[in-house]
Amino acid sequence: MNLRILPTRGLVAALVTGAAVAILTIPVSAYAANPSALYDNAKRAIAAGNVVPERDLAPLIAVLRNPGSTEELRTAIDKIETLGNASGSSPAAVKQYLLEQATPLLLQIGANGPTQFARGEALIALRDMGASRAVLDQAATIAEHDRDDFVRSRGEILRNFMKSMPEGGAAADVKAGGGAVSAEREKRANATLKARGVGISADQLRRSSMQGNAADVQLLVDAGVNVNSGSGLNDSAIYFAVFSGCGGKQGETDALVATVATLLAAGADIKREDDNGNTVLMSAAQMCGPRIVTQLITAGADINVTNGGGLNPLAMALIMHHPDAADALAQRGARLSPAQVQMVKATATDAHSQAIIKRAAK
Repeated sequence: MNLRILPTRGLVAALVTGAAVAILTIPVSAYAANPSALYDNAKRAIAAGNVVPERDLAPLIAVLRNPGSTEELRTAIDKIETLGNASGSSPAAVKQYLLEQATPLLLQIGANGPTQFARGEALIALRDMGASRAVLDQAATIAEHDRDDFVRSRGEILRNFMKSMPEGGAAADVKAGGGAVSAEREKRANATLKARGVGISADQLRRSSMQGNAADVQLLVDAGVNVNSGSGLNDSAIYFAVFSGCGGKQGETDALVATVATLLAAGADIKREDDNGNTVLMSAAQMCGPRIVTQLITAGADINVTNGGGLNPLAMALIMHHPDAADALAQRGARLSPAQVQMVKATATDAHSQAIIKRAAK
């Protein structure tokens, strides 16, 4: 069944099924207000920090149910997508409300919307709002069975996107009122990030961590971004700070040391392993220096964990020519097996490294 919304703001809409046309009378009061005006009202409430979903967001959702025209429907989809964008600067509560309320309606519009553009835009909006893999699978299936080439192409886009997305979707990584953060602190973080044009998302947390921006990292955590977002070690914020951050700076910096401290204080998981058994301490040993290595050890990182290649953090530090990091590990009890000694002694030829090897050999 396809809804054809008449171009005028009259009293009837035609429900078309095959060749039969049924005329449904709709009161004028059922037509929604201008979605652009509703969007502006919502933005003002968000900026003031006193948004009430039922008052400020529900009217925009209502446009999806009873649009006055195809143009209003498409505008509402666009505005809801903008406010609910998983990488945008809206507060977590706004994103959660819009995704929860809009998802069934957007799926319905994707299946039965009045034009190919409304259908395609509704389905892509779910992707941008951070819907789960299960929801996007529904959206992709709807698109793939559409009669129009444009809508079917949205299905291919969604399938490609789903290949690398987290199971719960991007929205699952941002929660309102998370942890021990007070509502007032979360409100201040939201306002500061929005004023600076910084999106509130797991992707932004990773970028800020890699850049060594401890202040933004703290604000993002306060705003509800999960410090352990990502499907594994290589997607985690602390990995970005250590591996990409130190790697890009050719070692640790004061900013990266502060960022790692912020992530650890927020509860960053240092026991995650990748498919080869590497941990964030191994990344720090090969890319950073003694301060970040010490931070991780103090936080409980395993100094003698061995990866699939038989290397532990101390061996990694020596192979990558970071004797200061190796020294910090050895001083805290890291040791080298005979096999590991054989692995590192050919590359760790400076006097400092040779002394560490001698001291740490089992």
